[in-house]
Amino acid sequence: MSSDQFYIYGNKQKSFQLHAERMVLYLGAGIIEAWSKNHEAYYLFFYKHDFLTAVKAKKLRRCSFIASAFKQGMVFNAPHPFIDELLSANHPCRTTRFEPLLKKLDKHYTPQEKAFILTFFESFISKKQLFNEITSIFYTYRRNGQNFLGYRIVRILMDFAPGHSLVRQLSSDWSFREYADLYHHQSEKVLDKDLIFAEKVLSSEKDQDDCFHRLITLLDKQSRWIDMMALYGDKLIENPSENSYYPLLNLLNRHFDKEQTMCILENLYHQQPRFAPLKQDLLQIYIELNKIEQVLNILEDPDYYIEPPQTESIGGMLEQLDLASLSLQPEQLQTLFKLTIDWHPEKAEHLIHRYTAILLNTSEPGFIKELLKPFIEQRAVHPIYLKVDAMEKFSDNLDQMQVLGELYYEFSQPEQAIECFSWEMELKPEDPQPLKWLSKIYQELGMTNEADAYRKLFINLQKQV
Repeated sequence: MSSDQFYIYGNKQKSFQLHAERMVLYLGAGIIEAWSKNHEAYYLFFYKHDFLTAVKAKKLRRCSFIASAFKQGMVFNAPHPFIDELLSANHPCRTTRFEPLLKKLDKHYTPQEKAFILTFFESFISKKQLFNEITSIFYTYRRNGQNFLGYRIVRILMDFAPGHSLVRQLSSDWSFREYADLYHHQSEKVLDKDLIFAEKVLSSEKDQDDCFHRLITLLDKQSRWIDMMALYGDKLIENPSENSYYPLLNLLNRHFDKEQTMCILENLYHQQPRFAPLKQDLLQIYIELNKIEQVLNILEDPDYYIEPPQTESIGGMLEQLDLASLSLQPEQLQTLFKLTIDWHPEKAEHLIHRYTAILLNTSEPGFIKELLKPFIEQRAVHPIYLKVDAMEKFSDNLDQMQVLGELYYEFSQPEQAIECFSWEMELKPEDPQPLKWLSKIYQELGMTNEADAYRKLFINLQKQV
């Protein structure tokens, strides 16, 4: 499913189309911001990659979970493979009202996870209602004498409603002092038992290598490979190294196809264009997917080293290149010429001649001459350059219409050639050559009536001569 457009389903199976704008990953939550055709904002909520519900938004509370997520989390603009993956893996996505949502949370999540997930919806559901649901979980634990589990809920309440009198009372309750000390010192016991708290702590300190690796381990145990990819990518942008790149690449190869991997590596490359392993792998994917424009962009760097197998593959791309279907910039075209000369010397003149013929469909000879100019000393380019130079010089010279027409014909420009030979025929009515050329070109174009007419004129004129 593409994030360009997708459907979610409401009550009575009614569907409506949305367009994803961006998504964020934050403390186990995945939130996709999407818009309807009527410019209404919707938010799709996921927890550990599983869909929860979708809600229409009017206004986000400033200090709400969702506001913090988009401020502190890892944000990805659409289109993006992460968005596509969440949508396709959870299709069809259905909106759920509050009461059915509670039942869904009771069925699929622990009470602590339920309490934490409820905090996601502060901007959409009454905070009092959410608070009451969370405190009811706390009181259930307390009645059962499960104080440690109860204190985990208190910690969630301390983030959700720190100013509430009950929360202040519970956070300073003497019976929880032992647990409060453990949480304050972030003890191993707490980090091992309370994974929601552990993820919060490790995420806040992920710049430290040990915390980063512990966080990766936690995510791996929960099979949250999208979050792992995002973390490795974030680490790579901040401090490029093979330690973060190759684990990311392994995850990409395991879960995504070439196109999806290309998209993610491109995003990273735009932010870290000098990281050699990334550049090398991205080039290889471009070659495998026959993305010649992107190949040329990378190879504009004159100092970039290309592996021999890649040289051979790019050579094959140059031979099969459909230049007419591309919109290359001048810099890319010059890179194309250079690659052709360097890697295909035996076929360079033929290929550059073909490229020139295609470029003449949309460009003036003067423009093409400037593209070829840096390579004028090259054996493969010099004769082509001279011909294009002549085309530019003779374009307004009525005495050179015959030569100009033959040049246009050589570069597969029949319409311009016909125009030149027509001028030559009018200027030199006694010369049979333009008639011969006009008959030849019209015949090749399949315009037999015109070809026959000029052939007869040619024969008659020859008889007179």
